[in-house]
Amino acid sequence: MPFLLDAKTLEMGCNFTFDTVQGELDALGELEPCGPFEQLLPGSELYELGQVRVRTIGLDDLIRIKRHIRRPKDADSLAQLLAIKQVREEMSRRGEGPNEGPSTIR
Repeated sequence: MPFLLDAKTLEMGCNFTFDTVQGELDALGELEPCGPFEQLLPGSELYELGQVRVRTIGLDDLIRIKRHIRRPKDADSLAQLLAIKQVREEMSRRGEGPNEGPSTIR
C-alpha cells in the first residue's frame, strides 16, 4: 500500500522520516526520554534556511536522546554533538555569541 501524505495520515501518526532533495527530514512528535513535542519547545532552536524558519530540537535534548538510545551508529554523532556544545560554551564565556549558537533565535 503506498504512503499517502495527507492531513489524515499525519493526524494518525506521530513520528515520520521523509526523504527530501536536501536529505532526510525527521518529523518527530515524541522522543524518549524527552517526551512529547511540547516538552522539547523550551530548549528548541530556530534556524533560518533561506526564506523558511525551522524549529529544531535543542542541542542538550539531542545529546540526551543520543545517550539514551545508545545505538552504535550514533557514537560518532554524540562525540560531534559534545564538541559543538563545548565550542558554544567557550564562545559564550568569551562573549562571542549566545550559548545556543550564532544562528539561533529563541
